[in-house]
Amino acid sequence: PMPHSLDQILPSLQSLGLWSYWIIGLSSLLEAFFVTGIIIPGTLIVEAGGILVQRGMLDFFDLAWFVAIGSFLGGEASYWAGIWGGRALKGRWDPQKWKHYQRAERLFARHGGASLILGRFLGPVSGLVPFAAALAGMNRRKFLLWNAIASVPYALAQVAFGYFLGGVITRLGPMATRMALFALVAAVLLGVLWYLVLRVERTLPFVFSILRSILRAVAENPEVHAWAARHPRLARFIAERLDTRRFGGLSATLLAGIFTYVLFIWAGTVFDFLMADPIVATDQRLARLMHAFWSPPLLGVFAHVTALGDWKIVAVLAAGSLGALALRRQFGLALGLAVALGGDVISVALLKVIFHRPRPPLAYFIETSGSFPSGHAAISVAFYGMLAYIVWRRNWLGPLSAALLGATVAFAIGLSRIYLIEHYLSDVLNGYLVGTMWLVIGIAVAEWWRQSRPARPHPAPTPLAKVAPAVMIAVALLGAAGLDAAYTKPRNTPLLTTARQTVRDIPALFTSGKAPATTESIAGTPLEPVSLIVIAPNVADFEAAMKSAGWIEAQKPGFRALAEAAWAAITNREDATAPVTPYFWNGLPNELAFQKPTAAKSVRKRHHARFWTTGFVTASGARIFIGSASFDDGIDWSGLHHIDPNIDAERDTLLADLKKAGAVRSLRLFQLSTPHLGQDVAGDPWFTDGKAAIVTLK
Repeated sequence: PMPHSLDQILPSLQSLGLWSYWIIGLSSLLEAFFVTGIIIPGTLIVEAGGILVQRGMLDFFDLAWFVAIGSFLGGEASYWAGIWGGRALKGRWDPQKWKHYQRAERLFARHGGASLILGRFLGPVSGLVPFAAALAGMNRRKFLLWNAIASVPYALAQVAFGYFLGGVITRLGPMATRMALFALVAAVLLGVLWYLVLRVERTLPFVFSILRSILRAVAENPEVHAWAARHPRLARFIAERLDTRRFGGLSATLLAGIFTYVLFIWAGTVFDFLMADPIVATDQRLARLMHAFWSPPLLGVFAHVTALGDWKIVAVLAAGSLGALALRRQFGLALGLAVALGGDVISVALLKVIFHRPRPPLAYFIETSGSFPSGHAAISVAFYGMLAYIVWRRNWLGPLSAALLGATVAFAIGLSRIYLIEHYLSDVLNGYLVGTMWLVIGIAVAEWWRQSRPARPHPAPTPLAKVAPAVMIAVALLGAAGLDAAYTKPRNTPLLTTARQTVRDIPALFTSGKAPATTESIAGTPLEPVSLIVIAPNVADFEAAMKSAGWIEAQKPGFRALAEAAWAAITNREDATAPVTPYFWNGLPNELAFQKPTAAKSVRKRHHARFWTTGFVTASGARIFIGSASFDDGIDWSGLHHIDPNIDAERDTLLADLKKAGAVRSLRLFQLSTPHLGQDVAGDPWFTDGKAAIVTLK
């Protein structure tokens, strides 16, 4: 199997199984077709597929074939669009206005068929090169050959780049600080969002220009008129669906299509989110990991961000917006906002009652409602999305800038719910879908009102009527800012371990399945096995025994700790308290980590062990700690340690150190599992005899 990293949070894609190949291949097809290529980030999706290959979820060559075939078919679609629409465009469309087409045309003129290979890697130009080849009269057989040739290097290169990117992520994950991790994730996701918006903004007018010209030519074609005469009902239905003069035409068709698509996704995923074991397990592990990465500055920041979805702030902003719209006589926009907000609130409340999913026990604030779906995530799309739509309709921002503003707010609120562990990841994703459906409904209501009522002249507004809406909005913003600044809720005090359970037979604890025998990644991938069961009166005595044996407690991951460890690794020096990559056991990240310096006196080579405080105690009341040990024998360019394959030797080293320090009262080995091989988080192989030590400390 391929290695899995700590930052692997792709359970939904993994759960798609073979469908992942089809979805990624389809995205490659849609990007290679010049019409859909401006919207579908096919290259990014293919690279994400490469990351899945690196994770061992997909096969490299199988995925490459799907991507190559999709890219080939998309190029064919662009070529035939140029063949069929070439004559129609004459006299109707001036290509000199559109720089992307000019770029594709110059590329084809300079390189001929080879431009199809080069164009595949040029984003929006990729679908325009086949289009330009068709308009230039390229021979059909010649195009077919070059198109087939061009699809192969594109598929291999993009999947390989995704595979490489997955390896980089694997290595960067353990080095990330709490603040740097979330800053990196936010920056990457927002960067992708900005890239898509700017790409669409630059290319959309060009595509619309071509489509309008082609549609006009099709409508005037004598053969089309003859077909319409033979099928009057169907022709009338299609014409009504594409009519731009009435709401029931193109506007309703597009909105209905979007709503149906989102509803289909929501219906197909809602039960998977709650019942699919890999998704539920990853939800819980991610929540535990968030708790381990909490830091006071980020908790404060995300508390204020999450307040933007609180009902008090939303109510103040909604009242100000509705009042200002009413004063400006924008009743359609006001009605759309009210419908989207009201429908979202009611539907989320009903869904919470229906599913009744408990809140994460590690939540930062105390919440009493159900966890699924996230109301904050839903309202971030339905309410703030409608505000973005209103801003566009009032001509204060362009459509794409307004959409980006709304998406940024929704993303920030959803991320805050995950970081504060007020919701699981699946709660937030489903909340986004619910909010999107109500956003579409709200926009439909507003558009219906606008397009179904003839424009009527209104009397010139008085000076007071001009100022009052602005004053209302200003008061609402100030009120929301004040509520956000003073935002506070009762804090939750979670228990990180289960209730104490008395254990009389420790080996039976594992054979019965009450305690897992292996550690794991956040996605549940098995890592190093449990090799140490330590019995100590309490945490303090356990830490004291490890210290007496020469094992020093490692620092928690943080900016200063990781910076010091990185510098020690670069300069080949010792760092006795360098952080240890977190692992999971029984859904929990390790609370304790210890390390022992070596004769090399370098952070590149060190003994280290991870331990978990369990809810199990002996009959005498002593606490049972579960642990796993390994030896770091080197470090690569990315700063990720690699381990010695003989992990049993590290277990024996720790036991010998404890015995030498006189800290051991009793010690015995038992066969926890059969001898087997495995891989660590970095993909390094290891082997074990399957034995674990039960150590009772004095």
